[in-house]
Amino acid sequence: MPRPADSSDLERLGGDLRQEMSGMGADRRQEMHAMGEQVRTELRQEIQASAAETRLQMEQFESRILARVDASATKTRLQMDQFESRLLARVDASAAETRRYMGVVAEDLMSDIKAVAEGLGALDERVERFRGEVREDFGRVDRRLLHLEGRVIGRSGPA
Repeated sequence: MPRPADSSDLERLGGDLRQEMSGMGADRRQEMHAMGEQVRTELRQEIQASAAETRLQMEQFESRILARVDASATKTRLQMDQFESRLLARVDASAAETRRYMGVVAEDLMSDIKAVAEGLGALDERVERFRGEVREDFGRVDRRLLHLEGRVIGRSGPA
């Protein structure tokens, strides 16, 4: 037959229960701590894997961007070379046209200069002829004056 529990038995039983529960709590805490560590480890691994994947994606993205930039730079250089070629061709054509125009202007000016020179030569000849005629006319006038003076003196007689 079971014996009635006395207070010391109850205290001992309570202590045993406390100890058992305390042991269970410690086990539970250790178990929870182990689970927490496992979750932390798994999270770290996932974060590291995600970071590695993100780095890889960023490197691939950077490679694609650099390839596009290089292609764009090459295309721009080609366009600039073509533009420069067209511009130089226009400048050369304009220079050639200017040389042709200036050649025509120079020929016209040379023709005008020759005409002026010929006109000056003709004027020089006319001036020289006019001077000769004036000298002749003055010579005739001088002779007439001398003749007239001789007649005037001859009429008045010696004084």
